[in-house]
Amino acid sequence: MYLRESETEVAEPPIHQADARKGLRALFVHFRLVDYLTCGYLAVVGLLILFFHRGVPFWPYLVLANAATIAFLVGFINLAERRRSKVLRFFRDAYPIFLYTFMFKEISLIINVFFPFWFEQHLINLDRVLFGGQPTVWVQRLYRPWLTEYMAFAYWSYYILLPLTALVLYFRKKRALFHSYVFHLSLTLYVCYLSYPFLTARGPHETLAHLHLSRETVGFFDQFVRVIQENAAISGAAFPSSHVTAVIISWIFLFRWNRLVGWITLPLILSLGFSVVYLQYHYAVDPLAAVLLVALLYPFGLYLERRFSPATLSQIESKEVRSATKL
Repeated sequence: MYLRESETEVAEPPIHQADARKGLRALFVHFRLVDYLTCGYLAVVGLLILFFHRGVPFWPYLVLANAATIAFLVGFINLAERRRSKVLRFFRDAYPIFLYTFMFKEISLIINVFFPFWFEQHLINLDRVLFGGQPTVWVQRLYRPWLTEYMAFAYWSYYILLPLTALVLYFRKKRALFHSYVFHLSLTLYVCYLSYPFLTARGPHETLAHLHLSRETVGFFDQFVRVIQENAAISGAAFPSSHVTAVIISWIFLFRWNRLVGWITLPLILSLGFSVVYLQYHYAVDPLAAVLLVALLYPFGLYLERRFSPATLSQIESKEVRSATKL
């Protein structure tokens, strides 16, 4: 039995469909891991708002804003890759850092879309089991004006460490390490942000205020932190502490860049982890959960880099080996 010639031929897609596929692939040819991650995060949040928008103000505009941001990023990345502009190149490389604040504030609008109640009682109970009481209460015995001001400085250093680490790596020509830093920082913060609508928990400065002593503002950094908390903090984002997770990632990359700098900044990182409890913005289990989250996500991020961006990771590791050999 012989088959007709037409039956042995493999049907090819129409020319216009093939061109469309090539055009679609061309849009993402310059995408890095962090670009897929950021656009994926925006798409997930947009879909959450689209399908679970009960009580969310102006939700259609939020969905459109997320979609428009994705479209803008696709166009901007392609434009920046075609132009020889140092300014465009910088913003193309660093743009996720400029989006974190807006993403954090957007999550505050959907913090209760899944659970119209709070989970902090479980955190309060866990603190009691682990520490025999409420750390944010008994830590008040340590209050001293100078210590409070230092704790406020340590807490405030978050807003400097994240961009400063990026700038140091970028302008010291450690571009591969810089790209890895932005990817890991984005991965960690996006996971924290997405967890908050599912783990809605208010901080002890809200739930345990009746047990906390009132205190006066003692200095510049104390006042600065209070202003930030009053105007930029969101209720329901206590667990895990994104404040601590992000700073740990920054410290890891400072250490990878320069071990001496890493050891010098370690006391500040530890102080920041304690400050979130001392200043009563987090339960003691919140920074502990942050450490655990980084311990899980950092190796996972390395796996993704090895799987999808092996050349960049190999470049970083080879330089780190040479640096370690020189020491």
